Amino acid sequence: MRTTTDWRQVSLIIAAGVIAAAQIGKAAIATPTLRDDLGLSLFAVSWVIGAYAALGAFGGLAIALLLSRLPVHRAIVAALLLIAAGSVLGAMAQDASLLIISRVVEGIGFLGLVIAAPTLLRGVVAGRHQDVVFACWSAYIPIGAAIMMFVGPWLLKFGWQTLWLVNAAVAVAHAALMLVLRPRPAALPSVSTTAALTDLVDLMKSGTPLLLAGIFCLYAIQYYALSTFLPILLVERIGLDLNTAGTVAGFAVLANAAGNVVAGFFLKFGASLSAMAGAVFIAIGVFGFGIFGPGLPVTIVAASAALSLGITALLPASVIASAPRLTDTPRKLAMTLGTIQQASSVGQFAGPVILAAWVEHAGWQGARYMFLTIAILGLLIVTQIRRLRPGT
Repeated sequence: MRTTTDWRQVSLIIAAGVIAAAQIGKAAIATPTLRDDLGLSLFAVSWVIGAYAALGAFGGLAIALLLSRLPVHRAIVAALLLIAAGSVLGAMAQDASLLIISRVVEGIGFLGLVIAAPTLLRGVVAGRHQDVVFACWSAYIPIGAAIMMFVGPWLLKFGWQTLWLVNAAVAVAHAALMLVLRPRPAALPSVSTTAALTDLVDLMKSGTPLLLAGIFCLYAIQYYALSTFLPILLVERIGLDLNTAGTVAGFAVLANAAGNVVAGFFLKFGASLSAMAGAVFIAIGVFGFGIFGPGLPVTIVAASAALSLGITALLPASVIASAPRLTDTPRKLAMTLGTIQQASSVGQFAGPVILAAWVEHAGWQGARYMFLTIAILGLLIVTQIRRLRPGT
């Protein structure tokens, strides 16, 4: 294990994650514009958003097995270039079909990046810094989304295509930066497919990765549902303009980023994963009523969203930061993270779709019961984690 931390490489890796996550945020903030320009229903827009996670929902673990045998630095650079290519393709879309295809291309890059990056981080971070660094890494999604919430409305004045092209340019620039600012850690040692599959079977038998994946999936469903549709909730239900809605949603998402970082310090001082996960699912159930309750003023909705996103951020940070301690090799870490990322992708794919279908059937106020259901299921899985891993 390293005794020093390469902070330059840490910064580059986390910045790559933020750029990948910005592609989630750009679709969220552009939702009202996409509906107007392309004539899309809320349900159709949810598929444009969810397509970003389509491959990860079905192939996250397979990608992790592949990446466990490849130089991860090259994988991250290639992932950024795929994100850029998808963004350029999307900017040329005239209807939902090509836009969805472009989002799948972006999503392939996103998936490769977020599986490879933690493995690369493990190679450049000293053991004493791992909890905090991995907690900071886990904040990449809310930070990227928040940047788009703040910057997106200004770029959208020049058309949503401009927002797509600017994101493509940033991804290419960062890929070039990562190529220039070497050295990189040594690649993982080559292993046989049989050995990799044996490690995978051992991990699945332990049960822990599947349980972690379960709570991560539930978290992702509520996070992506809420963060994606919060701007349109504020515009359509409360009547805010897009700039104001983007600012309110941006601060709510930043609360999630802050919660991720705070979780790293909680872990460092002895807080358990199961305790923080339990608090997360209680918050999901409680604050869902403040976000989606009928007739509530914008201050209550915004405060409830910020508190919910801030407290629920304890879960991804604690899961990702705990993963290196629950695995004994970089290869097993990649597989565990692949399992978790696949579950996260399922949530990213399903969350907006489920919420859109729920709202079209029961109205915005009915969404509170969706969040209550997520809370109950999450607490049941947390109880099982505590039974299998009492100290976790």
